[in-house]
Amino acid sequence: MLIPGRTNSLRSCSLLFLFVIAGLNCKKNSCTDCDRNSITIFKLLKADNTDLPQDVNFIIDEFNGKITGTLLQWIPSEDPANLIPYFETNGTAVKVDGVNQTTHATKNDFKQPLTYSVIAENGIERKYTVSLICPQVNASLPVLKIDADGPITSKETYVKAELKTIGNGNTEGLWDSYVSGKKIEIRLRGNSTAYLPKKPYRIKFPDKFSPLGLNHAKEKNWVLLANDADKTLLRNAIAFQASRIMDDNAARPRFTPATAFVDVYLDGNYEGNYMLTDQLEVAPGRVNVESLKASDGADPAKLTGGYFLELDGFGASEPLFFYTPQKNMTVVVKYPKDDDYAAPQFNYIKDYVGNKAETALFGGNFTDPAQGWRSYFDSKTWTDYYIINEFTGNSDAWWSTNIYKHRNDSLLYFGPVWDFDIAFNNDLRLGDATRKLMATDAHDPRQWIQQFMLDPGFKADIKTRWNAKKAELKALVSYVDQLAAKINLSQQANFMRWDIHTQTLGHGGPPPSSYAQGITQLKNYLDARYNYLEEIFSTW
Repeated sequence: MLIPGRTNSLRSCSLLFLFVIAGLNCKKNSCTDCDRNSITIFKLLKADNTDLPQDVNFIIDEFNGKITGTLLQWIPSEDPANLIPYFETNGTAVKVDGVNQTTHATKNDFKQPLTYSVIAENGIERKYTVSLICPQVNASLPVLKIDADGPITSKETYVKAELKTIGNGNTEGLWDSYVSGKKIEIRLRGNSTAYLPKKPYRIKFPDKFSPLGLNHAKEKNWVLLANDADKTLLRNAIAFQASRIMDDNAARPRFTPATAFVDVYLDGNYEGNYMLTDQLEVAPGRVNVESLKASDGADPAKLTGGYFLELDGFGASEPLFFYTPQKNMTVVVKYPKDDDYAAPQFNYIKDYVGNKAETALFGGNFTDPAQGWRSYFDSKTWTDYYIINEFTGNSDAWWSTNIYKHRNDSLLYFGPVWDFDIAFNNDLRLGDATRKLMATDAHDPRQWIQQFMLDPGFKADIKTRWNAKKAELKALVSYVDQLAAKINLSQQANFMRWDIHTQTLGHGGPPPSSYAQGITQLKNYLDARYNYLEEIFSTW
């Protein structure tokens, strides 16, 4: 039975009850913190990781979801990658691969970037990519750990040092002074590069050795190129690959220096990304001419070879050199060595290059195949040497030109190629050299190359050889990408150590805004250079 007036009252009470319940629910769901899911601090503390040389503070990039730390000191541990982080978060849980993380306690492998997931109270998840830039930990390249007995300050005086090579996937040619007790020796090397902040080095093993399985040669002397003026770190490697492309004579292969990228630690500190390569010298697997020593004297059976020479702008500072009589070219005798030669040997090669070869080159019938320059210079290696230096835009192509001579062989051969850190449009003095021929715009002395260019037959040889090899040379653009990917983690550490925005070589090209831009510039140059040479050589 309905009682008049009570229906509306019941309805009012019911509505009031619902409003109260809804209000309570709203209050419960109005939590302002329940969607928080950030990492606010991330560190590696020496207190948690006793082998760490110092605490490592990570930079948190909230916008891009990246947390990055850098450690450029050696970690004295057999397992340097497994580390315990300290972190703070406003979320309710932190996980890596579904595993709950506890600050100061949970250990992770930092060799590769890790994904840290932070879960908010309301279940919303945020992900961070956490990276530790540390070549020893990243282990992307072989590592050379060098501990020297004293400061390395001289290009002449070696310092003894312990060397340990960590192959990081490479099982050949590993050296460990701490196990063998055999120390290496190390000194500075280079001309202008020796005075840059990132130093190039020459290392000498106590025994003939092939580091990292570079089995084309077993020798004591090897080089660590710093590539400080080259902000891609790749120019020498690309030029050496061009040399390998041009060498298609299986019966008599030419020598191209090795390309092996490594990370170097010196006295506990990271020195950077280096290229381990050959010392340019006469040796099996290198400049493989016949042995010639002072003890051979004037033996006519040996006097004609072997010799290793360099047309060198710095030649007057070398101990054994001569000037050619007609064009005053400086020729350094690199082999026989200046401390192990006989006067008849020096006089022979001085006369052969300075009088006979240069006279034939600048004679009235210099284009004659039998009596001109081809009777003294090997046209095949010279053509290839020219193409390599034009394609790479090597501004020092004629300032420093390597030549060698075999015994009982009338020809002078060109090579090996060397020193391309300011090539590929990286020489401030030339401006934009993309569309400039090195035959006319590279640095002096250019007397020889300009004379060669007067021979239509030489230019025809270049055109023929270019057409045979241009497709392979064009593919070097993709080779740039391959090498850039290979050294990616290493270059990040290198430019943490040495600012990519600072060009310390006065005549080096302006630095890029980033490593990625430097790679793009290099690839764009190769594309444009190919098109330019295709245009020029097609008219020859």
